[in-house]
Amino acid sequence: MGEEIAGLPEAAAVGVAAGPEPEPIGAYLSRQRRLRGIGLDELARVTCIPLRSLERLESGAFDAAPDGFARGFVRTVAAALGLDPDDTVSRMLPEMQPGVRRRRPPLPESGAPWAAAVMTLLAVGLVAVFLVERSTGPPTPAELRAQQVVRRDVVRELARQQGLLAGGEGQASQEPLPNAP
Repeated sequence: MGEEIAGLPEAAAVGVAAGPEPEPIGAYLSRQRRLRGIGLDELARVTCIPLRSLERLESGAFDAAPDGFARGFVRTVAAALGLDPDDTVSRMLPEMQPGVRRRRPPLPESGAPWAAAVMTLLAVGLVAVFLVERSTGPPTPAELRAQQVVRRDVVRELARQQGLLAGGEGQASQEPLPNAP
């Protein structure tokens, strides 16, 4: 047992795949599509799967994805290509095992180390502004009068001079108006 015959091992160990690594499901589907002369646009139209998702599937972005979407995409594409959907999905299952998963590049770090310090300073600044605004309180009546602007109503004055207004209407209006921005 374990002897080599013609340069090949007698039998592969149980649980270890013999031969080269199996073809990823995305590459397999891409090869089958090209062999049948079907374009990605046509496949997208037939399967109603967005073109971008088909491109991602063939590039391997969905390989080793344990979710139902990846399985559904593989099943739908296999049926559209005339392949057995169950057989095609079964090709995908070994890729989803934890020991067989390919390593993906690490995700970039989210934020720089100083981001927490900046956020803390921003929060402290907002609290300070809130406290200062709250401590000053509402303006006093004297401050409000100082902010008011008194404007003459020149149209009424002109109408009164020409005798178009009668009685109390002819009084010039001296109402304080709020300051216009």
